[in-house]
Amino acid sequence: MHQLHPQQQGDGAITVSLGAVMKFVNKNQFESKEFALSAQECLVQRRSNPAPLILDIRSSEDYRAGHLAGANNLPAEFLEDNLMQLPPFAPLVLYGYGDDEKTALSVKLLRDNGFDELAFVVGGMDALTAALRADKSEVFLADYPADQWSAKIEEVLDQRIRPALASDGGGLAVNKIDGEKVYIHYEGACHGCASSSTGTLKFIQSTLRVSLNHAIEVVSV
Repeated sequence: MHQLHPQQQGDGAITVSLGAVMKFVNKNQFESKEFALSAQECLVQRRSNPAPLILDIRSSEDYRAGHLAGANNLPAEFLEDNLMQLPPFAPLVLYGYGDDEKTALSVKLLRDNGFDELAFVVGGMDALTAALRADKSEVFLADYPADQWSAKIEEVLDQRIRPALASDGGGLAVNKIDGEKVYIHYEGACHGCASSSTGTLKFIQSTLRVSLNHAIEVVSV
């Protein structure tokens, strides 16, 4: 899981470019509706490349009980004291509980502290859960028997990850898949590349999590 706590940097925060739904607004006023994003729009955005950084601002306990795959956890009460953990130029999408007003206040806090590309999911986690289940294109690894997990993971690797690595002259091979853990080693240009242990690994793990709606861990060996 990706959790951001005071004085602790989560491993899922990456710098990304402007998403189509993000809005620039007059800093002298705050209208929450200008930052509102539907759950369906959020799901489209998280499948884009690059994707916005999604923040779950609920409690750590609720995050552990269930969250949007690929989201980082930074509870609202810790947000103000941990602004330095957030990439200043990345699009940010926040979701919380069903109370949109409270989530909007977190967006206002970020806006007032210099973050420009912001949105929040209307209806919070409940709306996201409903949208996920209503979207027939979404895959849930947990819905499949354990003996099919490796095949589903390999499918994502073949369709979304290996082509992206190959475009830069790189590749990867799977050493083994043990439940939720995927052990890989890099090939080609990725082997020995400085970013392979950071940005590339985050890309692989995030893509698997979003594609399969599951907290998969990727280990480079």
